[in-house]
Amino acid sequence: MAHGAEQHWRIAFGPDVKRPVTWGMARLREVLDTLPATALKGDRYRENVLLVACELLANAQRHTPGPTALDVRAEDSGMPGPARMTVAVTDSGTGMPVVRPWRPEQPNGHGMHIVQRLAQKWGVEPLPGGKTVWVLLSAPES
Repeated sequence: MAHGAEQHWRIAFGPDVKRPVTWGMARLREVLDTLPATALKGDRYRENVLLVACELLANAQRHTPGPTALDVRAEDSGMPGPARMTVAVTDSGTGMPVVRPWRPEQPNGHGMHIVQRLAQKWGVEPLPGGKTVWVLLSAPES
């Protein structure tokens, strides 16, 4: 990947079949495996990318009725790995994600809290008939 270049992958989940999150995560692992061995600068960064994607996909599957798509973009840093990666999930839901207060006694509802902690920044882009939730993850310092 040349400095300033960007790679983009899209993993679609529909429109006729709602595939399980595990299917999308397997496809994302295949995508990440196409990057050079040093591209993700260690297992922690790779696991953060996978965790954020899993949380966003799980929310889309749980809270929306229609098709879902996962987009991953890797921006080249001119070094052995990407400077940052953007994970985005587009779905047919109009409800917006909510970062709930952390309550250890509750078994669920912490996904966006986790995403917020891992993200350099994140946001939502409303679309006609849905939205895209995106998360920017910076590569760790070498």
